[in-house]
Formats: sequence, structure tokens, C-alpha cells
Amino acid sequence: MLPLLETIADEVVARPLPRIQQTRDDGSVESLGFADALVAKKNADAPRQIFFCIHLDTVYPPDCDFQHVEAFRQDGRDCLRGPGVADAKGGLAVLLGTLEAIHHASKSDSIWQKVGWRVVLNPDEEIGTPASTPLLQEVGRECDFGLLYEPALPDGTLIGARKGSGNFTIVVRGRSAHAGREIAAGRNAVAALCDALLQIAKLQTADESVTVNLGRVAGGTALNVVPDLAVGRFNVRIQHAAAMAGVREAIAQIVGDINDRDGYSAHLEGDFSSPPKPVDAGLEVLQERLTDAGNSLAVPIRFRPSGGVCDGNKLAAVGVPNIDTMGPIGGKIHSDQEYVVCESLVQRSQLGFQMLSDFARHPERFPSRSDRIRK
Repeated sequence: MLPLLETIADEVVARPLPRIQQTRDDGSVESLGFADALVAKKNADAPRQIFFCIHLDTVYPPDCDFQHVEAFRQDGRDCLRGPGVADAKGGLAVLLGTLEAIHHASKSDSIWQKVGWRVVLNPDEEIGTPASTPLLQEVGRECDFGLLYEPALPDGTLIGARKGSGNFTIVVRGRSAHAGREIAAGRNAVAALCDALLQIAKLQTADESVTVNLGRVAGGTALNVVPDLAVGRFNVRIQHAAAMAGVREAIAQIVGDINDRDGYSAHLEGDFSSPPKPVDAGLEVLQERLTDAGNSLAVPIRFRPSGGVCDGNKLAAVGVPNIDTMGPIGGKIHSDQEYVVCESLVQRSQLGFQMLSDFARHPERFPSRSDRIRK
């Protein structure tokens, strides 16, 4: 991967990422470090710039059983099954294929002289991009628009609008006591946490524009000891940015109510790390241009909204329009049945190159960084 990127970029550098603090289930705090991100540039002084991005991490730990890649056929198509083959090793292959096509085209076609690109390959997307978000946004601001290489859906559909997402942790401390002799002297941290989590779950709306997932609870020791510590983690997704402040305030109030109880203390960690990504004017233009490219290749292009989030949310948050599912067709991601459709690796590289060829010839048809700055 790195040798190929170095042959087509003017510059490839490793960017160290900051460490982050995270609360363990036992209430202690650990410091997490990350591998470096990679940043590549080509024609950095060109007037028009494209931002490319995909993550290097997967959800599969080194010691999991799902470590092999196998070929199979599904619905008449050749596929590969393996950890991260779609999300996002396949996306990385599509990105490199598109960049290589641009590299070879630029040797004989002068239209590429006024186009540059920047690439960020980050190592922490699967845990919410806690360390590399500032880097993504820094590089993204320098570009006119972005293409991110998350996998398309199994039928080839791409994602348009996305919900926003926040991960939260509540740490509750009470008072231990013997559950038989002195239960009244104890302050049950697990019970207090459960009370709070049940109230937070009620923040979910009937139309699911706000959803709450209570993800994990830890606390307690022996069953005859009143637990003095409990840690709960949950995720909130929101469809509209205007809802963030109200949901955040409601959660803080619920946690604050624990502190009003005798013998208890609680604090809240986390926030909304990915605001919603609506289909705004800039994204509409990109969708139209990609549809044009698809039509020229006889590749149907469709978009649908999703409750999932990705680094495209982070880029949209600083005003950079982007299509974030330019990767291959695949499915069953994050499971031991994850697969990628082999022919889509080439098809999606061609699709990206076709769209960007249009950009090189007719940049006025695409979103512009200068328009964003004037606004």
C-alpha cells in the first residue's frame, strides 16, 4: 500500500495522533495511543483540490477466529469473505485504483495540471475517530469536496444523509456495605445507574429521529456486597442537529439528579462526536455528478439515508461536502461473514475516475472551496 502511494504522490508523511483518555469499567482512567495517520499530497499548489479518505482499522481483534480470506460465489458474482474486506480494505483498494488511474492519465492529458489531491488514511474510525478528527478536518478544509471509501450497500446503493451520533459514559459511585447486616447503610451504585439509564432510554422518540442504545453496564463484586461503583455506556443517534442541545441537557440533568441523592456521586463523560450529515446543496451537486458518471458507465447510482455514521459526518461538520460510500459493494460487515463483490473493486475505481475526469474538465460544475469561504 505505502510503496504504491509513494509512487503516485508528491509527498507522503506519517502524522502522529494525540493520546486520548478513557474510563475503564473499574472506574480508573487509561491513556490510549494510536498508530500514525498517513497524509499524502499531489499538486498541493493546484487551484482545485480533492480530499480522499478511508480508515485503516477494522473491528476485528488480532486474536479473533475470523482471520482468513476465502473466495466464493453469490448470486452469480465472485466474492471474497474475510475480516475487513469491504470495511475498509476494499475501500482502500478502490481509492488506490482511482489515484493510479489519475496518475497515468495526467501523463498525457493536461487537464489534470490544475487539480490536486490530498489523502488521509486514519487508524481509529471504528471507535469514532477520537484522535484523528482534527486532522481530517484540517486537511478537508483545504479541499473543494471529499470522497470517502466506506463500502456501498449490498445492492450497490450509496448513503446520502446520515444521523449524528454520540457515545456517553456515566460513572456512579455509592457506598459499599454488607448486603445482609447493613444494607440500609449502603448506597447501591448499580441501582442508581440503572435508574438513570432507564430514564435516558425514554429520550428515544417514537419516530426514531432520536434513538438510544444502552450498550454496556459494569459494576459490583460479590453478591453479598452493596456495589459502590457502576459504569454505564450508551449511544445516542439524532437525525437533526437542532436536537443535540436538548438531548445533551436532558442527559446531564438525569446524571445530575444522582448527585442530589445522599451518599452518591456521578459524572458524565462523552458528547456528540458526529453531527448529522444532511443532504445539503453541496452534497446534492456531488450526487448529480456521480449519477452522471454512473450513467456514462451504465452503472445505476442510487442513494438512501442511514442511521450509521462515518468520517463523512466529521467532514460535513466543517462545511466540506462529501460522498462517503465510494468503496466497493459488500455486505455483512462487522461479522464473521463479511464479504466484498470482486468486480465492484474495478467498477468503483472506474466510477470515481470518471467523475473526477469531469471535475478536471469542468470544475465549475462542482462545489468550490472558495464558495464555502465566501459564505
